[in-house]
Amino acid sequence: MLAMAEGGLRALADRLPVRTDWPTIETGVKYELLRQLPEADVVFLGSSITEAAVDPSEFAHASGVGSAFNSGIPFSSPFSNEWWLNEVVLENVDPKLVVIGVPAWSGGQGAERDPLLPGLRLALDSPDDPPWELFRQAGLLSQWDRRMADETARAYLTGLGHQTGYYERSIDDATPLDLPTGPSEMPEDEADAVARMIDTLNERGIDAIVMIEPGRYPGDNGAIDYERYIGSVLRHEADWGVPVVNSFNQGWDSSMFADLAHFNRLGTESFTAYAARTITGLRTAQEGKPGQDAADIA
Repeated sequence: MLAMAEGGLRALADRLPVRTDWPTIETGVKYELLRQLPEADVVFLGSSITEAAVDPSEFAHASGVGSAFNSGIPFSSPFSNEWWLNEVVLENVDPKLVVIGVPAWSGGQGAERDPLLPGLRLALDSPDDPPWELFRQAGLLSQWDRRMADETARAYLTGLGHQTGYYERSIDDATPLDLPTGPSEMPEDEADAVARMIDTLNERGIDAIVMIEPGRYPGDNGAIDYERYIGSVLRHEADWGVPVVNSFNQGWDSSMFADLAHFNRLGTESFTAYAARTITGLRTAQEGKPGQDAADIA
């Protein structure tokens, strides 16, 4: 979320009209925030893994940038993130840096079968026709989403941006997340989607960094060859022409996770500090001016 004083966020929460015709309430909240708070020096794109990982207020404070926005949305892929970047983010804010989160695995379904894109397009194109039933049929909307709508909207504005309660637990008392198996390397069409996002940002004079979303090697999910998949992502760095940061398995332990993929509050604090150090270091190195304030280069 946008880094602002907590008092300002609480005031906004009382008057923010959160539409409930998006695939998840989180997406609707972020859409409204992007429309009403059009200022963010750094924007994070990604899935719910990024959404859970980055506390934008703390990131902005630790890195010295003016403001940051966590635009991670549940169920997203490079295809839906490309759409979200073009149709929502860049229509409302003019960041100086976009961090593109890519997962350490893929379902390999391709753009035509992307589970999120139809709902995003429908919500944006049909604001007067909330497609709750379509989302339910697509398996994207759970009773849990409906039940927590109001509470979640305020949590996003006044806290870390996490669904209340979920990220307070540890992996020890969480139901294991059943990640689907897919291709052993990053599909070319997903790599192409990332390349198009970078090209779009370059055309606007906006810098980009690709970050492999955080996670750890779980002992009970050996069906995914993370090392091979991550290696295939890293090999695209030269083609993409931007730094690629591998934040997967960077010292994260089970106490930092709410399930096999998402950080809890402890994980968020640890990852946000890591992201601030890593991104500030990259930006300073890119500028070739060691010691320069991050605020001057972000």
